[in-house]
Amino acid sequence: MMKSGWFDDAVKCSALLVGSCVAGNAIGAGFSLNEISAGAAGTAYAGRAANPEDASVMAANPAGIAFLDQMQFTVGGGLILPHEKYTHGEGSDSIGGDVQNSSVKGDFVSAQGVPFGFFSMPLDEPLYFGLGFYVPYAAMTEYGDDFVGRYLALNTELVTLNLQPTLSWKFNDSFAVGFGLVVSYLDGELTQRKGSATIKDSKSKMTGHDWGYGWNAGLLWHVNEATSIGLAYTSKINYTVDGDLKLRGSLLNEESDGHLKLILPEKWEFSATHKLDTRWTLLAGAVWTRWSRFDEIKAIADDGLTGGGVIPPIPPGGVASYTPENWKDVWAWSVGASYRYSNEWLLRAGYGYDTSPVKSAWRTARIPDIDRQWLTLGASYQPVPDYTIDLAYGHMFSKNVKVDEREYVWDNATGEVARGGGHYKANYKISANVLVMSLTHRL
Repeated sequence: MMKSGWFDDAVKCSALLVGSCVAGNAIGAGFSLNEISAGAAGTAYAGRAANPEDASVMAANPAGIAFLDQMQFTVGGGLILPHEKYTHGEGSDSIGGDVQNSSVKGDFVSAQGVPFGFFSMPLDEPLYFGLGFYVPYAAMTEYGDDFVGRYLALNTELVTLNLQPTLSWKFNDSFAVGFGLVVSYLDGELTQRKGSATIKDSKSKMTGHDWGYGWNAGLLWHVNEATSIGLAYTSKINYTVDGDLKLRGSLLNEESDGHLKLILPEKWEFSATHKLDTRWTLLAGAVWTRWSRFDEIKAIADDGLTGGGVIPPIPPGGVASYTPENWKDVWAWSVGASYRYSNEWLLRAGYGYDTSPVKSAWRTARIPDIDRQWLTLGASYQPVPDYTIDLAYGHMFSKNVKVDEREYVWDNATGEVARGGGHYKANYKISANVLVMSLTHRL
């Protein structure tokens, strides 16, 4: 297990603080978060890689800061108000027995917040520098201890914090390229019950953290005075999440160092903006994400576990928990428009469609993801030249889906996977409202 020093502990503390206020069922597809720009949120993130309004553009396209002529910082956050319920739940334990006298309906997420902060400044022409802090991925679902599906999931907490130093090179007044180094910290926790609901069981809990490193790069081209095009790439990030695997119950109390490997995916983003006149601008965007990299969750017990008769013994280095995910690559699309109402006010609206990477047959209680449709409204208010306040509201339309999840068990002797006794099914209804606000100060 990775030993942490004071710096790791400080960052872990920050991750826990952020983790206490990040999205439950993440607002982007899968467990990605888009809440890194209040201005872009107003147009459902359409055109964000081609529209450098403030320093937050570096998270989407690092080339964009080359078109910010003044030193400036942008700070803000999003408030996510989910409405996510499950009903008609049924479940069985690890040996296939029915789970009785348990919660078969309820909520599993609550209102959450997502912070972000960015800084940019010109260096010697034609070089520009930026630094960003944001949360690109998070998942947080919390079912009660009496949840009928507790033998497959209880709590899921995953949060990544990205720190991104950025450089951009402006070739001329119409073209720039940029590069960002992404330093990412991941902190997570997974819990569930193991064993029999009527004889003996235990609570399985894995916690861990890791540092990962990646990069993003992009170009931004003002084709003419009316049209701009942005293209950006964000790399994958590999994590080996080291931590502790614990089994706690009335007849069992043991733990092991453990780890699991996780890859957060690469993505391409294309954006375009076009000014119709001095007031109206149209925006469009498309994002491709390689979510097929998220194919399984496999927790390894480095020291092994005896199981205490609750679960089969796990040898050192054996698989303690296995969940197939089998996600697919997806596209997200968005269109929007902005209207210059006055020198002080800019109004925005947008529509977005995010395709879920989760195949219906593999939807789980931990991440009951759906295709998402959004309508957004936003506004910028600039009372004086050095300050801009951005505010956006988005509504994700409700959708009903089913979860029909089965337990899978890894045979450490043969390396084969078979179905276990655990089973959970329920109906889910998912929708959300989001508010995003930021302040930009130019120095």
